[in-house]
Amino acid sequence: MNPNVQSRHYDTADGLACHYLFWPNPHSDSCCLLLHGFTNDAHIWDDLAVQLQTQHNVIAVDFRGHGDSDWDPEARYTHPQLVADILALTSQQAFSRYHIIGHSLGARVALLMLVEHADLAASLTIIDTGPEVRAVGVDKVRKDAENMPTRFDSIDAYYQFLSGIYWFADAGRLRKLAQFGLRRDEKEGWICKTDPAFTAALWKSGKPLGGSQDLRYPMNDQLWHALETLACPALVIRGQASAILSPAVARRMIEVIPDGRLLTIDKAGHAVMVDNPLAFEQGVLDFLGQL
Repeated sequence: MNPNVQSRHYDTADGLACHYLFWPNPHSDSCCLLLHGFTNDAHIWDDLAVQLQTQHNVIAVDFRGHGDSDWDPEARYTHPQLVADILALTSQQAFSRYHIIGHSLGARVALLMLVEHADLAASLTIIDTGPEVRAVGVDKVRKDAENMPTRFDSIDAYYQFLSGIYWFADAGRLRKLAQFGLRRDEKEGWICKTDPAFTAALWKSGKPLGGSQDLRYPMNDQLWHALETLACPALVIRGQASAILSPAVARRMIEVIPDGRLLTIDKAGHAVMVDNPLAFEQGVLDFLGQL
């Protein structure tokens, strides 16, 4: 692991040990808070975090049921629970405000958190999600999660599986995703770090209905309200080939956000930070540099 990053844990209010990575900058009093998407983990931000660290402290979280955080034996994987977990983390830090960067699930959690805790954010970067999402994209994410084996023979086998999911991915970034996405068990081999129960917590059982209706808790109205009441500058990043966030919804988001701007990343789908990482990272750095 990079010697400039620290691996830490914190306790949630209901007693789970959740993991996060911390890149310290002793010369800065600002902090970037990075929230990953479904089935990803804190390491998806490694390359961005190193660049952010030149100006900020950086915290990248593993949501419960992901990465090196505990799995919840009661499968409490709701958006409000994830919000509570992040608030537990921030309450244990010395920083009062954060530049929050969230992808997909992480961005939705951030938006819901800021409705009641607007003062936490100095800025918000929303990566390829919105209050309304495309049915085809949601269905693909769900099917990919449901079809993912829980065990693999090797990290390379996991990489090959991911290659069939992340169609536009940069090979180097995808190999890193595979490297950190498994844990070694002496008896069972390589096991995925994401709790399979998380899928059932996000989606309704039975036949998919399509789009936001397929989600167990779509919260479209709450998310539009969260955008309307944002008290900080916000950047919406959309992958040009995204199957999740349509151009029309992205434009409407910018119209609704009091201080919003839109950036479309070429040659990228939903996993923008993996598909076109250099353009994505430069876009984030430019946005924060203008604040």
